[in-house]
Formats: sequence, structure tokens, C-alpha cells
Amino acid sequence: MVSQGAGALLKQLVSEGVSPWLSAHDPEEFDAGVRYPTLGSHFHNALAPAGSTLAQLRRACDLLLPVYEVSKGTVGHVSVAVSPRWAHDARALATAARAVHRSVARANALVRLPMTAAGLEALADCLAEGIGVHASMVFSGERYAEVLDAYVDGLERSLASGRPLGEAPMVASFAVGLFDAEVDARLDELGVDPGHEVRGAAGLAVARRMYRLREERLSGDWWRVLRANGAPQPRLLWGTGADGSVGTLIGWNTALALSVDTLEEAAQDAELSGDTLLNGDGAATCALQALERLGVPAAQVAAVLETAELARLQHRWLLRRGSGLAASPGSEYRSAPAAEQP
Repeated sequence: MVSQGAGALLKQLVSEGVSPWLSAHDPEEFDAGVRYPTLGSHFHNALAPAGSTLAQLRRACDLLLPVYEVSKGTVGHVSVAVSPRWAHDARALATAARAVHRSVARANALVRLPMTAAGLEALADCLAEGIGVHASMVFSGERYAEVLDAYVDGLERSLASGRPLGEAPMVASFAVGLFDAEVDARLDELGVDPGHEVRGAAGLAVARRMYRLREERLSGDWWRVLRANGAPQPRLLWGTGADGSVGTLIGWNTALALSVDTLEEAAQDAELSGDTLLNGDGAATCALQALERLGVPAAQVAAVLETAELARLQHRWLLRRGSGLAASPGSEYRSAPAAEQP
């Protein structure tokens, strides 16, 4: 259940253009969010945790369907992962994504794809076929630029085939808290003062760059053509750290992944003071330059996180599936599990 204070914070976020996503630690917590009026009445989207059953996923989608329909597909989504086993095989990844989409069989289900080179290709293929995508493991502005390129490619192909563009929304997520944790660990190794101003600023800086990049892309003439044909605006989803970071990640048409516990903690002292992302690219550049001078380039952090996160997801997936791991992409989705990180 969500307290009155937490509910008030969620309403503030929505008024600032921030869509809340329920991020549960395990299937039991996720199931509680589905069974009680947490999902739908408070959170407008959900990240399905590892081990969630197909029945749980369908219940979550059904619970959010009224929100999805009223918003015309803007919100009301449930993100379901595709096996990271196929992360470097674009054809197999797209095949597995189709299988997940067929298994869940709900219009508001998004397939969650890791944004490797193969993931980018599979993203475009899915969007071209009218399958909504959650692009995960985006750790840099450069990678996000590639995600946007793949997004437009998929929409162009969908438009050429005569498919309604509104059928395939896309959200791209950046784990801000994870990025900051990796940066802080490296600063610790270098002996940088714990009170240094760059600590806790790197993730926000990358988020601001991504936000600016999206605004630039959405101001182009070709995007206006796609938008006029029903293309949904791509949304940015932030994964917060242990402290929630709620008040520092505010921007229109963005989203926050929050567990109920993190939300309740944030409700104790979070103060929203308007948009923190728009026109923040100057401060972002300064923060990232300072970080590089200290010997921690953001590009290096992003590369390390992409490799480490993919290895972690693949390891957990293998443990979860055990010796019964299917040999062909898509054939292991009787229970459609998902990963935790956005």
C-alpha cells in the first residue's frame, strides 16, 4: 500500500510531466502491487521483476489497460524482458521479442531489449512490426542517439507498410543511480574527497544530455511528419539510486522507476522545484569535464556498465532457467521472466 504522503508525491510528479513506474524487487512484491490498488491508481506503468509468471504479467497489463486506453497509449505499460542470452544476435533477439509479445498477448506490454548493437537492430525491427519496446541498458548520450536513430528507422518502415504508428511506443531507460554508484566507486579508488562536488552529479549530467538530445531530435521536420502520422513521443525513464533522487530528475515527458520503499523514503523529504533537466546541458558539460579531469571519463564508465550489466543479467537468467534453458529464441517464455534494472 502507498501512504498518503507518497501518493501526494506521485501526484506532484505527474503534474510535472513525470510518469511513475512501479519497480518491484521480486515477484511477491510485484504481485502485491497488482492485487492491491498500487498499480493503476498510483503507478501508471510497471517494470516486471525476475521470475514473474505469465499470469502476473497479464494481470498487470489488464489492470493498467484503462490507463493505457484513456491516455491513448502514452502510459499504462508493463515492461517484460527478452532473454539477454540473445543480446549479440539481432535476429534471435527479434524472434524472442516476438515470442514474448505473443505470449503476453496484451497491447500495453513492452518487450525489454538490452541496447547492444544487436539490440538496436532488433528495436527497429520490433517497432516496424508494431511491437512496443523498452530500450534498456542505455548508459550514455552516444548510445541514446543510436536508440533514437533506430526508433526513427523502425517508424519509417512501419509508416511505409501502412501500419498505424501509435501501435509501437518506445521508452528508453538510464539507470542514474547505478551510474553514480560506479562513478563514486572509481573516485574512492582514486582517493577523491568524499565531499567533492562531482559526486552524485555524473548521473544527472548524463540524464540532462539525453534529455537535450531528445529535444533536438524532436524539433526536426521529419519527426513532425512522423508525429502527424500518429508516432508517439519517445519517453525517457530514469532509474534512481538508493536515495530515490526524485527531486533531481524532473522533466516533461519523462518517467521514474521507483519501488514502494524508495517512494516512501522520498516522500519524507523530497521537494520538487520544477524542471531540473531542461536547459541543463551547460551544467552537464561542466560536470562531465570535471569528472574526466579526475580520471573518470563518462564514456569509460558507460562501457564498463554495459558489459557488467549484461553479464549480470545473463548469469541471473541462466540461474533462473537452469538446465531447462531452451535452445531456440523465444521457446523459453512459458512464464516470461524479466530483469530488475530499468
